[in-house]
Amino acid sequence: MKLAFYLSFLVLISASTFAQSEYIQWKVKPVLHTVSAQYKNTSAVMLEDFRLHEFRTKDLKDQYVYCEERRLVKVQDDKGVEMFNKIYISTGGKSEVIKVMARTIQPDGKVYELPQSKILDVEEEGRKYKKFAMEGVEKGSEIEYYTMIRYPIFTFNTERFSLSSTPVEKARFCLNVPDHLVFNMKGYNGFNITPDTIINERRYTYASADNIDFFEGEKYANVDPFKSNIQYKLSYNLAKEKYVRLNTWSELAKNIYNNYYVLTSKEAKAVDAFYKKIDLPSNASNDDKVALIEDYIKSNINIREEVISEDDNDLEKIMKRKSAGHFAAIRLVMGILDRAGVPATIVFPSKRDETPLDEELENYRLIDDMILYIAATDKFLDPVNLGNRYPVVNPDWAGTKGLFVKETSLGNIKSALASFDTIPLLPYESNYSNMDVHLSFNKTTDTVIINSKQMLLGYSAANYRPAFLYLEKEKQEDFIKDIIRSVAKSDSITEIKVENKEMLSGYKNLPLNIHGTIKAVDLIETAGKNILIKIGEVIGTQAQMYQENKRKLPIMLSYPHALDRTIRFTIPNGYRIKNAKDLAIHVTDKNSSGAETMGFVSTYSLNGQELTVNLHEFYKSIYYDINMIDVFKNVINAAADFNKVVLVLEKI
Repeated sequence: MKLAFYLSFLVLISASTFAQSEYIQWKVKPVLHTVSAQYKNTSAVMLEDFRLHEFRTKDLKDQYVYCEERRLVKVQDDKGVEMFNKIYISTGGKSEVIKVMARTIQPDGKVYELPQSKILDVEEEGRKYKKFAMEGVEKGSEIEYYTMIRYPIFTFNTERFSLSSTPVEKARFCLNVPDHLVFNMKGYNGFNITPDTIINERRYTYASADNIDFFEGEKYANVDPFKSNIQYKLSYNLAKEKYVRLNTWSELAKNIYNNYYVLTSKEAKAVDAFYKKIDLPSNASNDDKVALIEDYIKSNINIREEVISEDDNDLEKIMKRKSAGHFAAIRLVMGILDRAGVPATIVFPSKRDETPLDEELENYRLIDDMILYIAATDKFLDPVNLGNRYPVVNPDWAGTKGLFVKETSLGNIKSALASFDTIPLLPYESNYSNMDVHLSFNKTTDTVIINSKQMLLGYSAANYRPAFLYLEKEKQEDFIKDIIRSVAKSDSITEIKVENKEMLSGYKNLPLNIHGTIKAVDLIETAGKNILIKIGEVIGTQAQMYQENKRKLPIMLSYPHALDRTIRFTIPNGYRIKNAKDLAIHVTDKNSSGAETMGFVSTYSLNGQELTVNLHEFYKSIYYDINMIDVFKNVINAAADFNKVVLVLEKI
């Protein structure tokens, strides 16, 4: 969901003379470089990643940002050659490519200049690029390319320098603007910023970072928050009001308020008419009101991000069309909630899987998706995601701080203030993926009959419930069978039953229950007179963690959760279990206070011919420090070890 209003940027009027920074220059005679010892075994190394942004502002019609980039990369093996022998330069939007140059410097010093005729315009998956294949690339070569692209003026930006599989030895950035414009710039994850300097009526701000590491192949990690980047935004225009800070969070809040909170008299009447169609019980609690209003709107209005016509964002017309863009849908939800006495506050989440918001640097570029905070219930609502229902929002948008746009009033004047506050996750106890299964043999002991029940609650259930609403009925049975097959890979599934599949079941805290009876032959093997039963496989395939390289990132889970599984097995007459002790596994951690925050514990008991196994796997936190990686791996691998347990049934 993109921000559905246009920000009014200050006009930047000044004469400008282009002053190219030395490090961005294209050397006539390139020389080869030596890679740092720490990167000698990597497939490729970005030796230099230098960028310059120059604001050229002549008059109202001629205001642009010229973005220059020069990258120099050494490829050290065949994989590195494959990674960089084709280069893509994004050219989307209103950008204009002014210049592109590229060349290959071979290990013997021979230079292959790329002809301009081989720089192609292509479109792939709806995005436009300049694409070119480098010539003469071999192991030990250096690839250098330069671009100058002109963009319409902007006053907020994020420049990311980290690469997914390639370290960067030197990263440099320069912001070059007229001296009456003051930008705030901050560096993240290794970038240092030097104070700005004024030379010939131009203001220069520099950023630098060395030896930027790369992150690749780490499970249970969010990479984007740790990528090296610089961000900047316009804060003052000294030619106008030199003491007035521009583009603040409070200024954003006022714009948001005017666009989303305020309704015209006609819009208010339309909202009131729509509200009367919703059957709210007279004794409805605040939770009931929010859940029923959301469900009614999402069940009767087709909400989509891509707006087909202007009517999709016309609050009066969407009532008749039953179709709305995100902008109108949010205003409709807020208007009806307000009418019901449970007003909502817009919140911009700082996402755990993306570059986070910074309270100290007002970078509007990072503001897009919205959720709503309901003060009356102290819970959150996603107004446009049809697959989520109150109080579930995307868990990666929680467990962090968000920007709250809170309504305020001074006399008869109403507006909004901006403040950062916590967006909590649903508590650990509210998210589980549990299982209760009973295994027994048929009379000929060549088939296992499994009575399976899977129980999902909270975020775990939210991943599945939308399928029962939006998937075609003839495909729902296949969907259910795929879930049941996680217990045993078999096509013989009967007595299927699903409970609490309705979207409103989530807010009522009812688990999604999926039942089925499975006949499985793959769980059985014979070894002479003994029978082998792969009892561990009924918990489904488990992730494993075996990492040879040193861990770089802390552990991050989407949400805290538990997995409680009960496995009951009727041992056939004439047999006994030879290796029951293999079922007992206990791996947990303990924090400084002695409490366990994660673990995998399996216990068993035997009562005659009945075996009962209880498994408890739990993660009470979403964040575990990097120094806990060994304990975390042990917990993850304990579940994988149980998955491999095979019971030996010994003939008595």
